[in-house]
Amino acid sequence: ILGAVRAASAQKLFPPFMRLQRAQSADRWSPFLRNHDQTRTLTELGGDIARARVAASLLLTLPGLPFVYYGEEIGMTGNKPDERLRTPMQWRPGHGGGFTRGNPWESLQDDSMTATVEAQDADPNSLLNLYRRLIHLRGANVALGSGELIPLVASNDAVAAYVRRSADHVALVIANLGTVPLSEVTLESPEHVLRGGRYEASSLLGGLTAPALQVRSDERIQGYVPLVLLEPMETYVFDLTRSASR
Repeated sequence: ILGAVRAASAQKLFPPFMRLQRAQSADRWSPFLRNHDQTRTLTELGGDIARARVAASLLLTLPGLPFVYYGEEIGMTGNKPDERLRTPMQWRPGHGGGFTRGNPWESLQDDSMTATVEAQDADPNSLLNLYRRLIHLRGANVALGSGELIPLVASNDAVAAYVRRSADHVALVIANLGTVPLSEVTLESPEHVLRGGRYEASSLLGGLTAPALQVRSDERIQGYVPLVLLEPMETYVFDLTRSASR
């Protein structure tokens, strides 16, 4: 995921997920951005919070049981040695970061006065609330929670697009990994992806509408333009509902 976000290219994003999907059921493996032995995401991405948001959005809409290392949800920083990757959770500014009233085992990070749960809790656009929103959405939407991953081919490599499908429940995820807006990006799929017919697309993150998707009789998506403009470093999630009549 981080490789795709850093390179602003979806070319190498899907093969590892597809290998795991073929080998194991989705409840048997756990993707993550970082763990306790690795440079934290925001540090790895040079402090770019927009890239961190895209990475989180991919993690929480792709298959597997996502693992979130503490502090990633507020953009805590940290680099080697290992002790500096395991500093106290930054709940609020002040001594001990709200983690303890005593002396913490390791001094807090330099961002401990600003990157805190308290600072992000009430901000609907914060990284923390993006994590919360996507975690709740994943729990409520069976396609995102446990559906099969079907990568789509976008007309621009900077776009990661995929379907998550579970029986009649279908979600479509589109992420612009690049730093510039993209217009008229089309999506294609192999055959036998979805039942032929018309699908209404409704945003699961609110605020957007997308045109209906017409799936061909060979159950293939071809030339679908979900949005006229894909904003840079933005992720879109749609519920696809098949119309009763074709």
